[in-house]
Amino acid sequence: MAEDKSPKFNTDAPYTLSESQISAILTIAADAIIALDETFRITLFNDGAAAIFGYAPAEILGHPLDILIPERMRTNHHHHVAEFSASPVAARKMGERQEIFARRKDGSEFPADASIAKQMIGGHKTYMVVLRDVTDRKRAEAALAAANSELEARVADRTKALEAEIRRREEAHAALIQAQRMEAFGQLTGGVAHDFNNLLTIITGNLELLSGQSGNGSTSAYLKRAADAADMGASLTKRLLTFARRRHLTPQILDVNLLILNLTEIMRRSLGEHIALTTLLDGNVWRTRVDPSELENAILNLAINARDAMPTGGSLVIETRNVSDAETSLPTKGDFIMISVGDTGCGMSPEVLEHAFEPFFTTKETGRGTGLGLSTLYGFAEQSGGHATILSAPGQGTTVNLYLPRSDEGLAAETSLAETIPLSEDSEVVLVVEDNPEVRELTLQRVEGLGYVAREAENGPAAIRSLEADPDIQIVLSDIVMAGGISGYDLAKWIGEHKPHVRVLLTTGYAPEETTQEPAADLPILRKPYKRIDLALALREAVRGRSGS
Repeated sequence: MAEDKSPKFNTDAPYTLSESQISAILTIAADAIIALDETFRITLFNDGAAAIFGYAPAEILGHPLDILIPERMRTNHHHHVAEFSASPVAARKMGERQEIFARRKDGSEFPADASIAKQMIGGHKTYMVVLRDVTDRKRAEAALAAANSELEARVADRTKALEAEIRRREEAHAALIQAQRMEAFGQLTGGVAHDFNNLLTIITGNLELLSGQSGNGSTSAYLKRAADAADMGASLTKRLLTFARRRHLTPQILDVNLLILNLTEIMRRSLGEHIALTTLLDGNVWRTRVDPSELENAILNLAINARDAMPTGGSLVIETRNVSDAETSLPTKGDFIMISVGDTGCGMSPEVLEHAFEPFFTTKETGRGTGLGLSTLYGFAEQSGGHATILSAPGQGTTVNLYLPRSDEGLAAETSLAETIPLSEDSEVVLVVEDNPEVRELTLQRVEGLGYVAREAENGPAAIRSLEADPDIQIVLSDIVMAGGISGYDLAKWIGEHKPHVRVLLTTGYAPEETTQEPAADLPILRKPYKRIDLALALREAVRGRSGS
């Protein structure tokens, strides 16, 4: 068997490095390795230390360690070194409590990681320090921290933008739902108005017929009371349609003082006893030309808003006066009637005031406000050629000023019915087109009572057949919304194409087409419920040719 001549190692004996091996380690080490005597003077300074600090070993050996420490940190350094020297711990990482810095030959400072160890050699305590320049690591950490901060800021900004987008979408969704509700309400209101106005037409028409036959004073009083109630019902229907945006504006010359005085009773009931209502009306206020129902709604909405802003009570002042553009900063020049509605309520913050005229903006709790009141008022003022402003501050109440343009037209003169009801002059033939039998029968009586010869048709197709068969028909009085597939507008168009000499007068309690198209100027519309004088005047205008098809 061959003899094994490989070197033998005694694994049980302690292994020690030779001086040449230690010198090689000190030479190749990239970290600074520094030996100190018991007085903390430098006794060894390797190449790594020379590269980091910029001192040659010959320049530094024998110098105290303080030469490598920034002056501002030397006091704390002495304290920590003395504490370590007296402790039983053989080695410790420096800078465990705080970041440490070292000082180069050129005076510059740099962050460092350092560890220190101690041992007794020949009865003397010596120290060994290993130090690493961590400038690049700190720079990378700072860059990473800055990147993280930037990322966090971007995430925060994106989160904020996302939250704002979510809020915007929620608000848009809520506005859509509200708009859909308003649309459904408008459709419901329109249908109710159509039927309700037909009923009111029957009521008012029959009351007029009865009043002409009754000579009893008490009976006449009862009939007048019933007629007044029917007029109030008609006015209520108009307001419902206006609120639901289901009828076109009908501007007319108004005395705003009279309109406000007529509203005071209903406003007092709406406000309650805890709110004092005062009116300051200019006796010489100018006239204006606006839709009276819209103006009434605007004032009532402002009164209700004021009531909600004064839950524990307060005062509401409604004022009218004349103003010119020289007195205001309005975008439109001219003379205006200012209607001011001021309360002593809680007022608005600047943020709320900024959005007060925006559609669907409301500060009221869910279910109590639509956010349409002030925006509708603003739109009404702008459409009327005027403007609206708000003055408000928290705890100082709110004042809304509505500016309506001055009109120099005079108010329509009120005359006696007995003197103004015009009768037929030549027994003209009128075709009454109405799908409601009761309304049709009443209308026939009214037309005949005015001296005209009345014919009837239950719908559009029947009316066309009558027109083709009867050349004597001169006027067609037609409802707009009818069964049979042909509306009053369709019938008027057919007449214009086939019977251009026949005059057309339309009547309606509510027409959905009015929300999507403006009736032609040559198609007058008599709105139900109407009075006998309204029918007489409309027929006379048709006879005189002021309405052509």
